Order: sequence, then structure tokens, then C-alpha cells
Amino acid sequence: MCKIICKYKKTGNLKYISHLDVLRFIQRAVKRAGINAKYSEGFNPHMKTSFGFPLSLGTESVGEYFEIELNESILPQEFTERMNGVLPNEMQIIKSEYTDESQSLMARCVYAQYIIGIESEKLTMDKLNDLLKEMMESGVIYTRQKKNKKNKYVTREINTKDYISYLKADKNSDIKATIQAVFMTTESGSMKVDEFIRLISERAFDIDYYTIMKIDSLDKDMKTIL
Repeated sequence: MCKIICKYKKTGNLKYISHLDVLRFIQRAVKRAGINAKYSEGFNPHMKTSFGFPLSLGTESVGEYFEIELNESILPQEFTERMNGVLPNEMQIIKSEYTDESQSLMARCVYAQYIIGIESEKLTMDKLNDLLKEMMESGVIYTRQKKNKKNKYVTREINTKDYISYLKADKNSDIKATIQAVFMTTESGSMKVDEFIRLISERAFDIDYYTIMKIDSLDKDMKTIL
């Protein structure tokens, strides 16, 4: 018996599948790979897997994580090779190791690190840098709507400084820039990258095109989970 933690990527068209679908996707891959996973006891047993903070739909990532308990002893490298043999190229395991962590994986994923590429005919670095500074220091307040249990929309005010840990912008050309961002992932939620993009469009300049890549998940010390 052993417990393995894996870092994997979710890219290409697979960025459009939900977090719940990812759980099912990985669990089906474990079965196809012939790996003897451990299951919970009871009337409705389920594979003992845990995952990091959910990734926003439509966002690519090379820094997603899951843990799995096994009923067999298998080397992490062999586990990776067998899983990658049945997983598509858009969702491959990058690295895996044994783990004996008792804290949940989601609780350990305290920050999310992103690289965001933006393109705008109206790109102005001074405006961008001023806005990023405001987001981190005094904060920019915006609203988020979400359905409650009664299926009614509830509006909530959010301050960017409560969810942003780091921002840095670099100019690539007259119309392109790259933003390095680290957002906090808390029990009450996280800064969504599409909200971040919308704030730039509303308060600085219109964004014509953008790309999002999640680089990694970080722990409370801002170190990579794996």
C-alpha cells in the first residue's frame, strides 16, 4: 500500500471540461492502467483520490495536482508511465512522488500562479502598472453574482487586495504584454482570471485578445506543492 501525489497538465481542448469531469477522467484512467486503487468502505465505495483547488473552466494549466491511495506498492515513475500510457497528450502527469501528508491537498493549495498574455491596440503600460498597483495596495472593488441554494442570484462585493498576492507586467511589443500573477485560493473563493481581465478592460484599456496559463499551485510558504 502507498499514497502518491501527482502533478499533471490540463491543456488544449481539455481546458473546457469541468472539475468534476476531471475527477472522473483520472479515475477511469487509473482503471484502464490496471492500477490497484484503494476504495472507501460502505454502501457506495469510491476511489480514494483527492484533488487541488478547482481550475476555472477554459483555463489551461501545467500545475494541477491529485493524490491517490493504492492497495499495491508501485514506484512513482512506473505509476506515471502507466497513467500517461492511457491519458491523452492534453492531460499528462508531469511528476509524481510518494506522500504521507495528512492535510488535505486542497487545504495545502494556498496560492495559484499564472502567466497571462494580453494584446491590445490601446496598450498603455503606465495605465496597466497603475491599475495593478491599485489592485494590490488599496484594492479595487467589484461585484460577483452567484446562484444560491434557492437558485436565485446573490450579488457579492469583492476587494482585489483580499485575493491578490503578486502582480508584475512586462511589455513584449507595442500591443502585447505579459502579466505574472499569484492569486490566493481561500475557503471563501479566489480571484478569477476572467474577472481580472475584465477589470483591466474596464479601468485601463480594452483587451482584444488574452491567454491564460496556470503555472503551478503553491503552499502557504509560496513553494510548489511538488
